[in-house]
Amino acid sequence: MKRKIILILVLAFALSVFTACAKITSEKQGNESMFVVVETTPIWRIVYHKESRVMYAVSYTANNCGNFTLLVDAEGNPLLWDGGSEE
Repeated sequence: MKRKIILILVLAFALSVFTACAKITSEKQGNESMFVVVETTPIWRIVYHKESRVMYAVSYTANNCGNFTLLVDAEGNPLLWDGGSEE
């Protein structure tokens, strides 16, 4: 009985890990997205909003995929995209 419970728990954990974060895409087909990706790493993406140019870090890990974090400057104001190179 204990073996069945452990097996069920292991399978449930494995299923949650593999389905927790599907591949996120920040730009829709036809450039309809409001965000532009400017940097990509295995664990986050840096994006900016097309109209406001405010920058965000977007998590890209299985545990918190898709969480947006506002990037700020030294004074605490939103960091604005200055038009550097894009992907």
